[in-house]
Amino acid sequence: MLHVSSATDDAFQDALLALFQMHGQVIRTGDVMAASLGLTGARWHVLRAAARQPMTVSQVARRLGLKRQSVQRTVDQLVAAGMAELRQNRDHQRAPLVVLSAKGESVLAKLEERRHDWVARVLRGFPRERLAELVQTLNELAGRLGKATTHYTEDAT
Repeated sequence: MLHVSSATDDAFQDALLALFQMHGQVIRTGDVMAASLGLTGARWHVLRAAARQPMTVSQVARRLGLKRQSVQRTVDQLVAAGMAELRQNRDHQRAPLVVLSAKGESVLAKLEERRHDWVARVLRGFPRERLAELVQTLNELAGRLGKATTHYTEDAT
């Protein structure tokens, strides 16, 4: 069995807690920014994904790292609110494409203005180099997490 010092373990746990806290804040912020336009942060994310190009619900789910069923519920809500439409998919008859309606495009444009303002406030005075270092560190840790987790999935077989 491998061992790591308790100080290193504590530092890793602190990093995970900081990530969870930041993730929670981002989710809450999305909900707050979207609420006055009749959306949740989750609906906003689906709108953003579908705005790039028409996609099936399964494709949206994969892009966002979510389960297809939860994205299907969100798409159904967006369609009911008149913000998205389902269009025929020539490649797959039973999997329509999610596209934004004119209303959805208008709402998304307002949300993106808010998001740009928010990002500017968050990052004002924060050096881009530190963000680049953070991304590199997080990507490295994500790779290590994946490799370490593979150890346990291989043990289970």
